[in-house]
Amino acid sequence: FNTQQGKLLRTILFGVKRVTANNLETFAFILFLLVFAVAAAGYVWYYGTMDPSRNRYKLFLECTLILTSVVPPELPIELSLAVNTSLLQLSKLSVFCTEPFRIPFAGKVEILCFDKTGTLTSDDLVVEGIAGLNTQDDTNWKDGICPVDKAPLESIQVLATCHSLVQLEDGLVGDPLEKATLQAVDWNLTK
Repeated sequence: FNTQQGKLLRTILFGVKRVTANNLETFAFILFLLVFAVAAAGYVWYYGTMDPSRNRYKLFLECTLILTSVVPPELPIELSLAVNTSLLQLSKLSVFCTEPFRIPFAGKVEILCFDKTGTLTSDDLVVEGIAGLNTQDDTNWKDGICPVDKAPLESIQVLATCHSLVQLEDGLVGDPLEKATLQAVDWNLTK
């Protein structure tokens, strides 16, 4: 059970890093609140000192209370609770997270690319097609991906020749993605 898959499952089931609220966004949020608190405390101090009958000590305490109430004591607990709630919701959808403290950053993701190279099942890659081609008949393509058999000859030639694969006695050696691409375009490499 000391395989890569076993290590991944152990990481998912028994994560070692704690979820904390110590990140840059939390500090930026507190700094944002602090700006308003300083403005409010300054306002109270300025107009409070105009009244000579007012006790300066109580006025100072009120300004200090305004400044200290900016950082709610339960903020770290609330942020940790939000991450843990997200973990529970993701696990109900059979999505397991190895690093829960990265969940807040997932809200910023616009494009997500998976490179599943046999982490859980096999080491075989399957080429679905070529993305980024601008041709006349791209309306029939699924999600803008041109099937390899309908790609222009120039694109096939680029895919077949731009690689770092080497033919040795043991067979083709190199990046698995480049091997799969060469196989998908139905070309082979010779010495």
